[in-house]
Amino acid sequence: MGINFKVCKKHVHVFILVLIFFLAFYIRALSIVPERILSYDPVYMYRFTKYFADWGVLPIWDELSYYVGRADIYPPFMFYLTALIYWIVKFFITEISLTTVCAWASAFYGALIVIPAYLLGKELSNRKGGIIASALVAFAPQILSRTFGSSYDTDQLVLFFILLTLYTGIRFLKNPNFYNFLINLFAFTGFMLTWPMFWYTYLIIVAIFVFSVVLGFVFKNLEKEKIKISAFYLFSTFVLLMIIGAIQKLQVAEWFFGLLQFATSPEVWIVNVSIAELQPVGFDIQTWIFAFGKFVTGLAFIDFALFFGLLFAIGFGIYSSLKKKDILAKSCFFMLFIFGLFTMTRGIRFTEFTSAIFLSLAGAGIGMLYSYVHRRTLRNFLNGIVLILIFIAFSTGIQLANYLGPDINSNWDNAWEFLKTQTPELALVGTWWDPGHMITGWAERRVIADGAHCGYACMYTINHRITDLGKIFCTNDENQAINLIRKYQGTSPKVYWIASADLIGKFQWLQYFGTGCDARYEWEKCPLYGLAYQTNAYYSEDGEAFLLEYGNIKVLNLNYPIAFYTKGRNAIIFKEIMFYENGNLSIIDLTQTNTTLLIEQLRPIFRNLGYRLSSQLLDISIWIAEDKKYVATIPPNLRNNMFTKMFFLEGNGLEKFKLVFRNPEVKIYEVIGLENKNNEKVL
Repeated sequence: MGINFKVCKKHVHVFILVLIFFLAFYIRALSIVPERILSYDPVYMYRFTKYFADWGVLPIWDELSYYVGRADIYPPFMFYLTALIYWIVKFFITEISLTTVCAWASAFYGALIVIPAYLLGKELSNRKGGIIASALVAFAPQILSRTFGSSYDTDQLVLFFILLTLYTGIRFLKNPNFYNFLINLFAFTGFMLTWPMFWYTYLIIVAIFVFSVVLGFVFKNLEKEKIKISAFYLFSTFVLLMIIGAIQKLQVAEWFFGLLQFATSPEVWIVNVSIAELQPVGFDIQTWIFAFGKFVTGLAFIDFALFFGLLFAIGFGIYSSLKKKDILAKSCFFMLFIFGLFTMTRGIRFTEFTSAIFLSLAGAGIGMLYSYVHRRTLRNFLNGIVLILIFIAFSTGIQLANYLGPDINSNWDNAWEFLKTQTPELALVGTWWDPGHMITGWAERRVIADGAHCGYACMYTINHRITDLGKIFCTNDENQAINLIRKYQGTSPKVYWIASADLIGKFQWLQYFGTGCDARYEWEKCPLYGLAYQTNAYYSEDGEAFLLEYGNIKVLNLNYPIAFYTKGRNAIIFKEIMFYENGNLSIIDLTQTNTTLLIEQLRPIFRNLGYRLSSQLLDISIWIAEDKKYVATIPPNLRNNMFTKMFFLEGNGLEKFKLVFRNPEVKIYEVIGLENKNNEKVL
């Protein structure tokens, strides 16, 4: 039987789409490490997937987020789907772990995005537009950076359903019959079971419909019967989604108003203020490049050519839709672009959504361009441009893919293992909210706060929690810290507290939420810790480092380290130096010595180094890490707070916090002396 080349040519787009899918999967699978997934939100998703895979049901409430007591478990579609894949794979490969399956599933879900990208691009233009849209979405670094293997989060399926519901919604508006209504409802139901903010694309579809009615009225081209049917079905979709959500015990009405609230004032939950990628952004060129997929080669000419080429493609798509009599086509291009722009301003985090929309529009625009190019020479030129575009897209994508992957940190791994094996099963663990998902997911212990916001239904909202956590770390009063911790203890027999190195750089937010002092605008009133990393080292003939440089901060090793700050040739010594000697912390307070004599003794040494030594001491403490790779400066306002005593001072000065685990990054304390509400010792 011979090959039917006519059939192959007719369906060549299918073969190309399959190839794009496999390439998209390949670059996402490069980052996979067996038994590892990315930290933070992926751990939360993994925890509930594991619960379902082990027990066949989801918990009624989140028992490890303790008094958060979240009864509104995240929409379950990804938990169900991944558990099903795990059960099937486990049947053939018995030794495979759920963690590894989650990592591979992440790559698979990410590759699936190419299918709705193709459908949307094709619906807006033609098959060529669909193929180009799918390739751009498949390899875009801004999308890839959140949809790679091991990043077991909802981003992959969210992007899949964003594009799918846009496609089914536009298809329905073009031909509002019962069949297309059911397809659209099915797509939105899947989206509802995947992401709380699924109303996002429903609002876009409604906006497209409303704008098309306005355009029809302006151009006197109203199809009244079609409008009535579309309006009826759109309203029916809204009602049915509410009903289906209620049956599934999902808070879809609350999600709807939550989306509107986040779009206008995301700072209602103050934790959003501290998340850099959620901060509103402007229309600077960097944000635009992010919104168009972040195709960055390092060569400015090529990068700008790519950006303006994609922008031109969207512009041409809008121009082509304006020339057509099809009012819906005009509305689709215009409203998708407007919503993409608005989404872009909500924060860098959401430029992946804008990228998926903009790149689909760009692909459709190029597809329309093919319809205008008939001369063979010009068409061949356009083919060449498209191939170069896709090649650059793939190259930038695979270049980024080589740097992606799960975070691997033995210090934190050891901390989770300690909590899991050396603490009571019902112990409560407190710290800043960032590690919350890992405490519940890897350590399997209760936590005060994590990255999944808790609304007004909780005993204490996320706003209360992060404010209290900030106060605990910032206060100089150990008893105040104990009283705040007791507030969240409940029936936990023991409470443990984590002070970690990452909080040095994040302390701006602990201080802001805990005290109200905002170092961004009130630096003189509330200065922060400073961090400096080793840049150079000078050794003596016997191989000992006698001078370590940390930028403008230097450490001179004499009988004990002398840390000083330099500006030009001038130098001034820090008043207090904290350092490790044979694994033990030592503290030298130079204000307790004969400062004048010390400085006179040091001046000849500093002259040999080329510095003029000040006769004063710098009123700042400095802490030198045990491995000497970095130093931290401690201003007077932070010298005696709980975090300084926990992390830098190893518990010195604390009576009710016992250090039970330590490594260079993580220090865990057992909180002692807590009593329950009946003034009985908690056993």
